[in-house]
Amino acid sequence: KRTNPSVWKNIGKLPVRGFLILLVLTAAVTSYGIANLDEMNKPITGSSEAPDGIDSLNSLAEYSRQFSSGQTSLFIYDATERPNLNGTENIRDLPVLDSMDEIEGAIDQVDETATTSIITFLKTIPATITLTEGVTVGDGSLWDLLHDPCWDSEEILDLNCPGWTLIPVSEREALRKDMVNVAFDTLSEEVRSMLLNENGDKAIVYVTQPYMNLNVAGELRDEIDGILGEGPTLLNTRTSLLTGGLPVSLDINDGIHDTQSKTTIITLLVLTVLLAIVFRSPRLGIYTMIPVAVVILWQPLLMQSGDVNVNIFTAMIGTIVFGIGVDDAIHVMHRIQEEGESPHGMASAIEETGQTIFETTITTVSGIGAGFLAAFPGLENFFMLMCLLIIFAFLTSSFLLPAIITAEHVVRAKINGHPSWIDFGDGIAVGQPDVMKSLDAIVIDD
Repeated sequence: KRTNPSVWKNIGKLPVRGFLILLVLTAAVTSYGIANLDEMNKPITGSSEAPDGIDSLNSLAEYSRQFSSGQTSLFIYDATERPNLNGTENIRDLPVLDSMDEIEGAIDQVDETATTSIITFLKTIPATITLTEGVTVGDGSLWDLLHDPCWDSEEILDLNCPGWTLIPVSEREALRKDMVNVAFDTLSEEVRSMLLNENGDKAIVYVTQPYMNLNVAGELRDEIDGILGEGPTLLNTRTSLLTGGLPVSLDINDGIHDTQSKTTIITLLVLTVLLAIVFRSPRLGIYTMIPVAVVILWQPLLMQSGDVNVNIFTAMIGTIVFGIGVDDAIHVMHRIQEEGESPHGMASAIEETGQTIFETTITTVSGIGAGFLAAFPGLENFFMLMCLLIIFAFLTSSFLLPAIITAEHVVRAKINGHPSWIDFGDGIAVGQPDVMKSLDAIVIDD
């Protein structure tokens, strides 16, 4: 049998003699971890998962800074249910276009946000009507001309509308509708397909924003969805909520965070029940899971580093640590059962099993450490967290678990008025009768 270094004999007694210090220190660190659980809600950023030096990523960042764009979302303006009373496609009806412009104007007021739609084209087309030689109407964009108040002026001598008297009032509405139709029809098929559906009763509005932190982007998205949720004021028209790359990324971000929390809680409950069955004791099942749960609550402290991001790798690390950390706790608990729940028994369990777990921890961390050579920052964070949490799992399983059991026995001894439970005696382990091992004895006559 391999002999353990003598230092482990002294180490094995530390959790028993210093159980109170260990519990207070663990409680303080764990409380701080719970207070910083928000660190686990950091936004998931694609840049943290990409290697450094990617030209396309750098170009995208530069484009985003210079043009305040880069992320394009969209929503649909739907006029399908609006009665067609003007003899034209629903989306070409001027009240519909005005309603679209009103929605876009509200969205344009959101920080870092701009919209593009068929309205944008109408506002960029210059338009002037020559009524007769030397008499023209309009000197701005087609959109401005379509909304000139003189269309509704019926006064022949209206000084604010010179030249409009040459256009009969009865023909003005038809002329305005023709101008809209001409503008739509002059657009190429490719452009129209990007802005309108084939039936001409739905329009796409593009919403552009620069690349930004998902927390900020999420607030802007909620503000935009609030506007779209209220819908247009025009009857029988509606708008969809924002969709596209950014909203999908935000929903994935929320989904991963929710999954991270749910899987951690489910894993904790399932393992606790299984361990209670394995050890035939709910008490031992709960005690075995406490060291692993504590390690999970320490993860937010590691996430405080500015270089550590929540990503698709680090988000699922909790369940992985459960699988590794619970092995350490099971080995220690089994050894304690064999040696007996006595001061000497637990010290012996740590001396024997603690060294073995320490060796397996070192080899596991050394193997995982090769991941630091990966070019992906997201993977580097993952391997770093894995290594640290595996080391923490060794510490809590080998030291916190015996300290918890010691605390229970010390409290029971004080309540029952028994002498101090922490007594190593002469190195003889007085354990429970059902776990005591028989020894062969030989009587030698003098």
